[in-house]
Amino acid sequence: MRNSICLIAIIERKYPQLPSFVVAPSKAVTSWKLEGTTIIEGTLNGVEMGRRALKPWDDERWFIELPEPLCRKAQVDTGDSVELTMRIASTDLPEELAQLIAADPKAKVMWEKLTSSQRRILRENVAAAKQSATRRHRAEIALSSSNRKMD
Repeated sequence: MRNSICLIAIIERKYPQLPSFVVAPSKAVTSWKLEGTTIIEGTLNGVEMGRRALKPWDDERWFIELPEPLCRKAQVDTGDSVELTMRIASTDLPEELAQLIAADPKAKVMWEKLTSSQRRILRENVAAAKQSATRRHRAEIALSSSNRKMD
């Protein structure tokens, strides 16, 4: 398992209609050898952030969007200095998604046609559901050939 990274960051926001975010210098995550958007877990001032996307900004920076409910829970606002602890989240498929891919040949073909980014987005959407039935339903809808346009 890759190590956790802890750093101090400033909460920023470019425009009022966009979410707040924190920036992680590329130097801070170099040991992870990231190649693109990566799902992380961690804390913001000790408050669990859940699964969040760490996205590349440029060669020197990565960023994490902070939704308003998380900022309220952590009692932070734009301009505040925060302690950010993060670790790379598991990339294992939710059980319901893995079972569908294994049991349904058409779903497997649809899964294999997805790009790595599309797979990550689907995995995170399915994993975000709290109930198994909802996770199964999301997986079925996403990998149903009648609901996806794949060329």
